[in-house]
Amino acid sequence: MSQTDSAPLWSAPQEFEASLKSLLAAAGRGDVTFDRSWTFRYDDDNPDLMVEVTRLAGQSGITRPCGKHAPKMRAEAFETELSALLRDAHRSNVAFDRAWTFRCADGSDLMVEITRLAKPQ
Repeated sequence: MSQTDSAPLWSAPQEFEASLKSLLAAAGRGDVTFDRSWTFRYDDDNPDLMVEVTRLAGQSGITRPCGKHAPKMRAEAFETELSALLRDAHRSNVAFDRAWTFRCADGSDLMVEITRLAKPQ
């Protein structure tokens, strides 16, 4: 059994959102660059997904990441953790093809769009 298969499933979309925000906070404090997208293509029953993370202009114009005391995460670990989070969310019936906006304690905002991609023919 893989680590992803043994992960607990969520009972509410709010838990997915909280996990996503924590992941973004750690990534932002590490070496992950936002204002870009990541594509995840799977060979199993998980949908192929594109994740776009965009910094929005906050009220104060500050662009520091969420979570002043969040752990730091490197880019490779972010992609691995994001992929696992998406798989768990799919198994927990979290709806994709939508966007989430997170207001950070420092006044900056991040928008995350998750889109299902068409399977190659």
